[in-house]
Amino acid sequence: MKNIKYFLIFLALLIVAVIALNYINSKPNKAKENPYEYNVDEFKEVDPALIHYKEVRQIKVHLADYSALTSYNGNIYLAANMDLSVLSPLGERISQFTIKPDARALAVDENNIVIAFKEFIEVYTHQGELNYTIEQFSDSSVYTSITIWNEKIVVADAGKRRLYGFKGTDKVMEIEGVSGAKNLHGFIIPSAYFEVAVNAENELWSTNPGMHSLQHYNESGDLLAEWDKISMEIEGFTGCCNPAQFTFLPDGRFLTSEKGMPRIKIYSQTGELESVVAAPYKFEGNQHAAEVAVINETIFALDFDRKMIRVFEKINP
Repeated sequence: MKNIKYFLIFLALLIVAVIALNYINSKPNKAKENPYEYNVDEFKEVDPALIHYKEVRQIKVHLADYSALTSYNGNIYLAANMDLSVLSPLGERISQFTIKPDARALAVDENNIVIAFKEFIEVYTHQGELNYTIEQFSDSSVYTSITIWNEKIVVADAGKRRLYGFKGTDKVMEIEGVSGAKNLHGFIIPSAYFEVAVNAENELWSTNPGMHSLQHYNESGDLLAEWDKISMEIEGFTGCCNPAQFTFLPDGRFLTSEKGMPRIKIYSQTGELESVVAAPYKFEGNQHAAEVAVINETIFALDFDRKMIRVFEKINP
């Protein structure tokens, strides 16, 4: 009986010791490193040989949560707070007029300044006079990007997962992102990032962010071409919705901007990475995607976290 008693006492002490040791090791300053921790630090570094641009200046601006940037005729157009500002490449204000708050996207041609808000679109003259308004199309619409193509205003609707084309206030085009595609997946929009733009060849391209792809459509909604790059490495796109922003260089190459792990890159017309404009370590804060615009080969990036337009110029070889 004594042996059993001693064994039970020993067993009880052993259990207490194990519990105490586990408690000590579970303290924050004693906890073991998590081998499954999601760490992207290694992907923030970029081979310097890939970086073909340098930051040459910064233009301080007053930004709201929602702001928009584009370029036209050698100038920068910025919709922020309740102002539409036209800026020179050096940041000098050329003109300004009052708009509604929370502009989401912006497009400009020789006759119009078109501003997309979450659920409606306003079309202004260059003198700041409101021409007309395209009213809310659907209760679930979330407009995120806009362009002007073949005399139509084309808007990306992340809420309805469609591209819509308007002539005046009439809807004349709707693209679901499935017609002509091998895999009838449609537009996959996990969050409010859905972009559309037109290149120098007058081709309409959009992102399909859930697929990490860029896609070229005709007016009938047929998919004519696409490319994708899915990778954590610098060559690809990662996260839920990248590329979050894109536009074109004058020669038709793609300029892309990513969120989560922000970086700005240039791809060939067929989707091959050519160079990096800004590596992830150039950004900070909430990891927003910079909105991008181009004048010649100078790149303008709207940095929401630092509240500035950052200007990048190509490095001479």
